[in-house]
Amino acid sequence: MEEIVIEVIKNELENALINKDALKLNNIFEKYPTIDIAQVVNMGNYDITKLVYIFKVCESSYSADLFKELNNDIQKQLIDSFADKDIVELLSHTFADDLTDYLQEMPANVVSRILQIAPKELRENINRLLNYKENTAGSIMTTEYLLFNQDISLKEAIKTIQEKGKDAVTIYTIFIRDDQRNLVGTIDLDDLIFNKEDCKLKDIMNLDFQTADVNQDQEEVANIFKRYDLNAIAVLNNDKKICGVITSDDIMDVISKEAAEDITNISNVSSMSKSYLETPIMKLVLKCLPWIVALMILQIFSSMILSSFQSEINKFAILSVFSPMILDAAGNSGGQTTGLMIRSLSLDEIHKGDWKKVFFKEFRVGLILALIVGVFGFLWCLFELSVGIVSCHIKDYPAITVNDDLTLHLLVSLLVSLSLFVSILLAKIFGVFLCFIASKLKRDPAVMAQPLVTTLTDVVSLLTYFAIWVFLFEHFLGI
Repeated sequence: MEEIVIEVIKNELENALINKDALKLNNIFEKYPTIDIAQVVNMGNYDITKLVYIFKVCESSYSADLFKELNNDIQKQLIDSFADKDIVELLSHTFADDLTDYLQEMPANVVSRILQIAPKELRENINRLLNYKENTAGSIMTTEYLLFNQDISLKEAIKTIQEKGKDAVTIYTIFIRDDQRNLVGTIDLDDLIFNKEDCKLKDIMNLDFQTADVNQDQEEVANIFKRYDLNAIAVLNNDKKICGVITSDDIMDVISKEAAEDITNISNVSSMSKSYLETPIMKLVLKCLPWIVALMILQIFSSMILSSFQSEINKFAILSVFSPMILDAAGNSGGQTTGLMIRSLSLDEIHKGDWKKVFFKEFRVGLILALIVGVFGFLWCLFELSVGIVSCHIKDYPAITVNDDLTLHLLVSLLVSLSLFVSILLAKIFGVFLCFIASKLKRDPAVMAQPLVTTLTDVVSLLTYFAIWVFLFEHFLGI
């Protein structure tokens, strides 16, 4: 359905641009969501002069919303093509926090030009937002909000909202201060509407409200929104005075960005600032290459272990056949645990102090899982050996002391089963500990834990496999 709508918008937009039909262009913005129109423009490879025409003939509110959704390259081309008066008109319909997001992606000359022609108050707000550390509450907040003195009446507040509400990022939550500009409460829009006009704001304001520190991590702020089901939250500076607000729209962007970063990190790919189709081929190569090379280097430990047990493999070649199964099972088990821990830490479901509780729970999960997989692994290996999928006969190993193939098959299957049991249990434990260590060191578990879990489980699985062979089965078989 969405693809059909996009195709319809594309046809209507191209016809309007060919005929230079300003009325039809405005009608397109009235009929369709701006995000869908922006998708058509981003994918359409339109001549920049045609896009400039859209911004000249369409209502400023439409064009400002469209500009916000365009990719960075098109935004830069438009800014380069605009006259100063066009930029000022665009700025007047753009919130400071949105504009700050654009400027962080723009070249220095474009930023300088915009700041030079921006109105003084907007320029001061942008400079203040640009100075906050990236990924903090200060970097995503907006400075266009409604702040009222607690002693005014509802009638006065509603009149102010009617006059200035369109310039505020939200009117669904308004913020209340005292005479010293300390934040003392919040009021939801429905409380304003359903109370008497002569009532003072301090009589109906909500005293149990949440705030965010200007330097607080944006993920922590997102968790506050989720926990308390907020529309907006006040951001306080170091003096505990309100300096901005964050809305649910801002938090949706944060959640989307953080989720995208976690997915790329878990997949061992560096995070991407643009969409897949907008990213050049060589940039995609460079995003993937460092992780591939790094993981290849980390595999040196597995190579060292295999090399040190080369003589054992030469004596009993069947050992090499089942090692990939053990490595894959342990790696998948550790990866599953890491994924669960990353999700739970990101959603603030578990905290750093919960590590003992989580460890004990995951240990029990690992114990049950390892037992089931161990039993299945025993039966599966026995099946592979019995039907000839994997060839293993006593005639191939004259030195062994067992008398028939079935006994040999049972012993090999037991070796694999025990190795699976120990490896999976240890992989689950590593997955928990590495995620909590990363969190304790204030590092992203998706970046730090995932590759280390893979390397550690490979090393431990191989050591477990060959240790069980050397200390238990080798002497029993007489090799």
